[in-house]
Amino acid sequence: MSLRVAIKEAKSRVEVHGEYIASLEVRTRYALVDPILQALGWNLTDPSEVQVEYETTTDQSQPCRVDYARLSTTGKPVILVEAKPLPKEYLAFHRANMEEIRARVKDAWRKFQSGEEIPNPPPIIAMWQDIMEDHVGQLKMYIEQLQIGSGYAVLTYGADWRISALAESENRSATVNILFDPLSRCEKALDVLRRR
Repeated sequence: MSLRVAIKEAKSRVEVHGEYIASLEVRTRYALVDPILQALGWNLTDPSEVQVEYETTTDQSQPCRVDYARLSTTGKPVILVEAKPLPKEYLAFHRANMEEIRARVKDAWRKFQSGEEIPNPPPIIAMWQDIMEDHVGQLKMYIEQLQIGSGYAVLTYGADWRISALAESENRSATVNILFDPLSRCEKALDVLRRR
């Protein structure tokens, strides 16, 4: 399946089955994250290529695990993906039939991506800012434990994808949302995760 098709299908799943998907992280992974990673060429069934629940610490009393680790040919992680449940706030967005509400949220999303201040942000954007920042710290801890100096770190809620290059020389990052952003922008941002 192409990446374009996988993104379109994930968006449709949120619209049709969002209430069911949003209740658990595993459902978000199965319905939204896995198909996109597979469209990027990830073989999720081959542990020499991708490991799920990859342990980031050897302390067995408090093991830490990242949801997905894409491995290099030497077995070292080069891409870490931490997934969280789809936020229920997105469901109201798709139930809203008023174009004015949709336009306001999309405009706020564009401003958020560019770093502009958003006076009185729509609840969905304010929620996204808060939750995303909470989980970025968890992903940073995994990266530090594994001492990864290059590759990518990804935080996703199935609809949102925050992608950051780990190498200091590559100050690249992208944040896309398959519900709000144009399909071409989503494809371009996610393509850096493609298996090469």
